Amino acid sequence: MMALKQNVSVPGYQTKKINHSWVWHLRRWTSTGQAYVYLLPAFIVLAVFSYGPAAFVFYMSLFKWSFLNQGVQPFIGLANYEYLLHSATFWHALQTTVLYVIISVPLQLFLALFLALCLMSGIRAKAFWRLLIFMPFITPLVATTAIWYWMFDKYHGLFDGLLRLLHLPAIDWLGDPHWTLFSIILYTTWKSAGFSLVIFLAGLGNIPTELKEAARVDGAGSWHIFRHITWPMLIPITLVVMLLGTIEAFKMFQPAFLLVGPVGGPDNSANTLGLYLFSEGFSTNPHDGRGAAISVILFLLVFIVSIVQFTLSRRGTQAVEA
Repeated sequence: MMALKQNVSVPGYQTKKINHSWVWHLRRWTSTGQAYVYLLPAFIVLAVFSYGPAAFVFYMSLFKWSFLNQGVQPFIGLANYEYLLHSATFWHALQTTVLYVIISVPLQLFLALFLALCLMSGIRAKAFWRLLIFMPFITPLVATTAIWYWMFDKYHGLFDGLLRLLHLPAIDWLGDPHWTLFSIILYTTWKSAGFSLVIFLAGLGNIPTELKEAARVDGAGSWHIFRHITWPMLIPITLVVMLLGTIEAFKMFQPAFLLVGPVGGPDNSANTLGLYLFSEGFSTNPHDGRGAAISVILFLLVFIVSIVQFTLSRRGTQAVEA
């Protein structure tokens, strides 16, 4: 029986040759092939429902595509992208989206971290408060937006009622262009903070209590413990929360659509890329190829931001482990 040789290096010793027969390699290749066979259904599902449609969207973006046109779809190359780059509406939607990401992601992160620290302290009824904070995340979005829509009402809403009690002027939360985007940020922060809270609680639970106890013995206060122990060990978790929050913020569509409509409220003040994509691809006069181009640009933005934050997360993890 023919044998195959394999070199194995052991530190401090000479190289040792291990002979493996062709039967051993055949069994190894067979087991590897079986693993890929087991994964094949998942690959097929991803190809049919994820990778395939994504490739087709990029294909659509190169045509003057319209599902209402049953004839030949004319090829126009990069004309859809050129139109978007010269469109003031596109740049306004991009600016609004970036502004939403810059404000909402840190706000959600700090709120979730603050609540997690409060829950990890000596507060009573921790299970009740965890459920109360996490409940908005699992509540159907349509139901919560309907509630917040009435809370934002200028005449009978909760927020303006509180302002009147404080003898402050009422605010048209969803009708004033200066407050529309901020109102959506308030809702999405309340809606998503519970998910980030759960991740932070997991990270805080993995911090060894011995480190904090030793710091207290040395006379360190709560702020010094958080600054020198808790926060450095939470950096990898924080970067993960920031990455997930940024991806969701770039894709934000349903809250704005349900609260202010498909055009982004008054003066298009909350017209994000998601709403602009909807108006281009699913309006009464749709430009499906142009909507596909917006999807590709949005994907590239999320991909670039994800790569940057993933790199920072890996460096943060390595720094903590060092």
